[in-house]
Amino acid sequence: MQGALILAWLAGIGATEKVEVKSGHVVVWRTHALQSGAHRGVERGYIMVHGTNRNAKDYFRWALASTVAAGRLDRTAVVAPHFKARQSANRGDEVSPGEWYWTNEGWKAGLAAMNGEVTSYEAMDRILECFNDPQRFPDLREVVVAGHSAGGQFVQRYAAFNRQEPRMRVRVRYVPANPSSYVYPDQMRLSQGGVCSPQRECKGDFVPYWDAANCTRYNEYRYGLEKLEGYAAGMDPEAVRKQFAARDVTYLVGELDTRTDDPTLDKSCPAQAQGPNRRERGTTFWNYMRQRYQTQHRFDIAPGCGHAAVCVFAGPAGVRAVFRD
Repeated sequence: MQGALILAWLAGIGATEKVEVKSGHVVVWRTHALQSGAHRGVERGYIMVHGTNRNAKDYFRWALASTVAAGRLDRTAVVAPHFKARQSANRGDEVSPGEWYWTNEGWKAGLAAMNGEVTSYEAMDRILECFNDPQRFPDLREVVVAGHSAGGQFVQRYAAFNRQEPRMRVRVRYVPANPSSYVYPDQMRLSQGGVCSPQRECKGDFVPYWDAANCTRYNEYRYGLEKLEGYAAGMDPEAVRKQFAARDVTYLVGELDTRTDDPTLDKSCPAQAQGPNRRERGTTFWNYMRQRYQTQHRFDIAPGCGHAAVCVFAGPAGVRAVFRD
């Protein structure tokens, strides 16, 4: 009952705002206006990216629940952008004049909008730029970009490629949770039959993909750094490797997110090259980044959680990842 009362209370918090991005805009749910006002006392920006259903309002409320669980609602500006795909009006994807929209695969990968050249990662750059204004957020200490499922894909790739972080006056951290796949910085994958653990141990080595002859696109974008497109087009792979390895990333996986029959799980051969399910893919990728690039990236398992954003982010693992000081 208490949880239901809290969610009902959270339902009355927040509003939408049109964030201007070049000659158009994207809609965001937010607790604090991003383009006006002065918000003293706000120390953290918490940006939550929705999943493939593009239900930004729900993700906004779940991020609020996470913030309440951390006891930081009074010091946190919560934002949930809506990357519209205009493919299903019943999901709230109606597009207003001047609003950018993407395909339902394009927004996840930083590709250009269907109605212009603006990429979804440029829209995220603009949101970070709003937080970077010292007149609006004078007490800001950091911005956390988080996402679940398809939003986790968005966040992990954005962490690898974005050009906004070096312009920020505050720390930026990234928390991708339960993505179906990752962008690998090189052609190495875990050897056939290998498995990695949360204890930083792998049975098997990272080697050129053993089934590359039958999966020729396993290292192409969105799964690797070959044939980069959209926001990432033209970027130097070596520069991407260096900046991604240096960034502050925490990977979250649900303890029970192990289904291989989930219809939303990416079952393509490039994704299968990364592991059989989301939990194993995340565990393996974290170990790969530590072994291959000696990163300080973090990892946590959300106990008792399957493929559910509210369980992951409002639970102890999500609260630790987003609100650590």
